[in-house]
Amino acid sequence: MAIASSLDLNSLDNLSRTCRQVREGLLQYRNPLVAHTLHCENEDVAVDPEDTFRYRARAGNYYYNEDGRAGYSYSGKSGHCARDLVAECRRCSRVVCRNCAIKPPASIMVRDRHRRLCVPCTKATLGALVKPPLLASTPADSPVMKREICTCESDGVWLCQPCGRCIRGADGDYKSLWNWRMQYGEVLGGLGTGIGDGDRGVICGRDSECCNAKEKEHETDCDAEDARELERGSPPSPPWVTPSPSGSQRTPSPQLGPGYTRQEIEGIGGVVKTVRVTMVRVGACVPEWEDEKNSGRILGREVSGQARSWCGWCWRVIPGKKDYETAKTASPT
Repeated sequence: MAIASSLDLNSLDNLSRTCRQVREGLLQYRNPLVAHTLHCENEDVAVDPEDTFRYRARAGNYYYNEDGRAGYSYSGKSGHCARDLVAECRRCSRVVCRNCAIKPPASIMVRDRHRRLCVPCTKATLGALVKPPLLASTPADSPVMKREICTCESDGVWLCQPCGRCIRGADGDYKSLWNWRMQYGEVLGGLGTGIGDGDRGVICGRDSECCNAKEKEHETDCDAEDARELERGSPPSPPWVTPSPSGSQRTPSPQLGPGYTRQEIEGIGGVVKTVRVTMVRVGACVPEWEDEKNSGRILGREVSGQARSWCGWCWRVIPGKKDYETAKTASPT
């Protein structure tokens, strides 16, 4: 029963086909085993027959993006969840069935998922870039490593609806960033623009989990930040008051007033506005190659498999040619 709770019906059927003895043992407990196989997390969500076409269009079109944000949840579904094909989302590890997963994107879109890694991430061991970390001696072609690296191209894309709706927009933003970077250039009219110098280049694909990430100050308009808090259902209190536990009295609080995290600055036209300063982890800048600047083609090494890269869909590492060559060299003859 413990093993069946981690398998779907297809995996349980494949297990029964291994040998005659296993099949006879499973047939004795067929009904309870089938009832306790892996369930989709949306199985308890009510079916909405009135919006069948609308929800089916969402499930069948991975380009759909509700309000441009990932994590959008809906209150109904077009049909009952399946039990024959259930697995964890490759990004967030939520258990979803084939009816709640996104439609696999076209094969031509697979090349757009690559993200360039910085030099420290490319030099680190492959086991240090997976979760949980593996030993440095673990080869790239080992079964335990294949479960943790990106398999979107070989085994297909398996993402839940909230994670899958944002992949096309993220790919377009990343490509536009590189196109803008290549067209703008480092020199404009004989003067250096400063782009690409220091920490002003394209950020590592691992972002805050980069091996050489650093904490830096990030300024956000307080009006925009307060609007997000209001949208999340926690409206901010006025700057001069804060609610007490009893709700009958209010005491002054500098929570939303000027301070270290909230600073007043003078904007355009002498308008004084408040910005919120937070410390965030930012990844290191990735290298830029001269042959890509001349040809105008970006991420050529990553798409061809010559260099290690990061998958923008499942957020897992994509091994390069050197990683597999190292695995062959370390394997016993």
